[in-house]
Amino acid sequence: MPNFNKKIIPIQTPWNFELTSKNTLRLHDHGLIRLFNIDVKKNNESFNKSIFFHSLISTEFYQELFFDHFSQSSKGRHGPFLVNNIKPTHFTKQLNISFINDLLKILSTPKWGCPPISNLILDKVKGALPSLINEKSLIFFLDKCKNFNESSEESKIYEHEWSHNLTSFYEFIIFNPDVRKLHIIILTYE
Repeated sequence: MPNFNKKIIPIQTPWNFELTSKNTLRLHDHGLIRLFNIDVKKNNESFNKSIFFHSLISTEFYQELFFDHFSQSSKGRHGPFLVNNIKPTHFTKQLNISFINDLLKILSTPKWGCPPISNLILDKVKGALPSLINEKSLIFFLDKCKNFNESSEESKIYEHEWSHNLTSFYEFIIFNPDVRKLHIIILTYE
């Protein structure tokens, strides 16, 4: 009789996400920050980055076009990207302090054709951060944003027809496993 003592790998079940709210804050005339608040439902306690992000990317609320002044559901699109071109490997884990410093640097850095952010608005964002993260937070940055934001207009490769409406796009994912909350922070500039 053959020996069937092979390693058995359990099949991971997908994560379930329930969008509870969307909030926006006007940064200035051509910039907006969006905050998605999401409840996370998962039977298994282990965090598998690949399955987590595959599950998130496939949700209806993640598939949305973002402009500075409004957003619109759009199957197969997420901001300036096609959903099929977003992979779990495109999300890079960040330390809490790196996230805070990166976010504040993005907000404070002048953008072409945009007025500077006011101290009042910057203070509002700073004041909200402690409620979003804790010492156990898993924070990720969508790396595709780097290429999109660093390309000059002449060499920028737009993934779909509406991409050209944005001059910059930034996305951070914050998962708090202890309270099963997910926050998506998206900054759009046009």
